[in-house]
Amino acid sequence: MSKRQKIAAHNRDELLNAAEECFRIHGINVPLQIVIDYAGVGRATFYRNFCDRKALISALLERAITQLEQKAAHFQQFEDGLFRLIEGHIAQLPKLAILQDFWRVIDRQDPIMLKIYERRNNALKPLIENAIEQKLCRADLTADDYAMVTAMLGSSFQGHEPEEQTRLAKRALELLFHGFQVQKIRGIE
Repeated sequence: MSKRQKIAAHNRDELLNAAEECFRIHGINVPLQIVIDYAGVGRATFYRNFCDRKALISALLERAITQLEQKAAHFQQFEDGLFRLIEGHIAQLPKLAILQDFWRVIDRQDPIMLKIYERRNNALKPLIENAIEQKLCRADLTADDYAMVTAMLGSSFQGHEPEEQTRLAKRALELLFHGFQVQKIRGIE
């Protein structure tokens, strides 16, 4: 990779990082100039990388799905990998909340989204199948169910500071994994 290509890749990463942070603070409709300024690049650099807001959001989704694929592949080595993956979302909660806004912006039938869903399903399939085989979860669990769980985690904590999101997410997962049922110990009422 040439020096010029390295600088271009760095600028693109800076724009994506800036977009995540600006979207987290101001929402996805923040003026693009704020993202550009936060990234410390010029307007022309932005438009060399992204033709518009949708292209920027698509790139963020692409990055997020690649990260999900990598994490899912890593967690396949564990019997409870699906749950480890879900628990791993706690650290990513601020980004997860942003992604929920992205999902709402792009039409579900958009070709970009169809590819994202396919990649998500392919990444999750081995983890879900293993969890079902190990009888760690319901036999009817699907990738769409997984998406619903992460959507609940992400959207439930918008507006909170990252530390508070983490605390609330841990509690939400505890309730999700263990339910609302009271476990009675035999002989004790």
